[in-house]
Amino acid sequence: MTQSAKWRLAHILAAILGGILLALSARHALILTSPDLRTGAFTTSSTAAMMVGVILLVRFLSARQQPTLYLAVGFLGSGMLLAVHAVFSSMLVRDTAPWTTPLVQGSDILRDGLISASFLASWGAWRWQEALNRRLPVRVQLTILLAIAATVAYLAFTFAANPAFSKTADLVWLAVFVAGLIGMALKNAVRADTLERWLILAAIFLIDGEVVVGIFGDKLDTGQIGTAELMTVAGYLAAFVGSVLSTYELFQRAERAMQIARGRNEELLREVALRKRAEEESRQLALVDPLTGIYNRRGFVALGTHVREIARRQQRPVHLVLIDLDRFKRINDTFGHTVGDKALVEFGQILTATFRKSDVVARTGGDEFCVLLTEPDEGIQTALARLRQNVDDSNEAGRRSYRLAFSVGIAQSIPDEDDSIHELVEMADEAMYEEKRLREGAA
Repeated sequence: MTQSAKWRLAHILAAILGGILLALSARHALILTSPDLRTGAFTTSSTAAMMVGVILLVRFLSARQQPTLYLAVGFLGSGMLLAVHAVFSSMLVRDTAPWTTPLVQGSDILRDGLISASFLASWGAWRWQEALNRRLPVRVQLTILLAIAATVAYLAFTFAANPAFSKTADLVWLAVFVAGLIGMALKNAVRADTLERWLILAAIFLIDGEVVVGIFGDKLDTGQIGTAELMTVAGYLAAFVGSVLSTYELFQRAERAMQIARGRNEELLREVALRKRAEEESRQLALVDPLTGIYNRRGFVALGTHVREIARRQQRPVHLVLIDLDRFKRINDTFGHTVGDKALVEFGQILTATFRKSDVVARTGGDEFCVLLTEPDEGIQTALARLRQNVDDSNEAGRRSYRLAFSVGIAQSIPDEDDSIHELVEMADEAMYEEKRLREGAA
């Protein structure tokens, strides 16, 4: 069942309940003579009203909306006044003192006025609160409201025994209640709210009870339950059911919002991870030669500087081996650049297989390669011998129509020296060309 269907079913059940109560009260004779039922009805209404007031107060504290505050005060106050009525109109307390009857009558008038005014004030706050706040400070507004409430309470408890005053008060509260109900309905039509729908239903029940008692009279004896009491119970129970359902709906909305937020957060984390991965790939591409897959000049300088600093702290020498492929231009001119690229890739693979993972291997130019090692002199010679052997093995394999050959220049930096990577490359380059001149002179 969808959420919309659930709300429709709840409203249908509430309408059926209201119809049953109205049908039973049509003959104006639903009178139960148990002396405990009337007190129980008012106690139930009081409990429901105060629970609704507490829920509304919590909603106000979380959202700070003035219309909700007025409704919370109305339901909390009416719940307390219903409790006063239930206690002092019970069989045990009634007529035990001369002031009990005026207290009950005054609490009824004040309760009707409070709940009626709360509906009208809630609608008025939704409609005009911002304009009122600009004209009057909040303290002045509260002072005016308290003065009005004190005046109404004084009149209610002073003239409650006067039938003309009671009927006039009932007519006034009925008009206020109807005006507030119409305003709430108009507000709900503009901005639908589940709680307000149920409060409108509760107001209909309460207005019906006021009409029956205040206008037509509900000629009951002490301890009996009639239309007014049933309508009061139904009204406050409807408000309580609505407040519970709307709170559940708020929880569902909050959960959906949290799920959406979690989904967006996870999506954002994925985007961040993808961006970091892309940045890492870009960084790697900036440091790695795309053809051979080994470091380029920038990567060699960056990582080589780091390795050089570590070796200096550990008091270890550093050797830079500069390797230049011999007759590489002839391979390009004779077989084409595609074959030349394959020769570079193959030589890079040979270098990677020859030297250790801790050594920094890079292609620093077209046919120029560099290797940085933290090895003593004998270790360098062993590594170069292994390189020559690997190149010879590749040439003897006969898989290509050209042979690979290379020249080597070596530069050394001891811990006490402060040679940069660029300076070591220059020294190795001079040593390599010196070797080439000697080799060409010998030839």
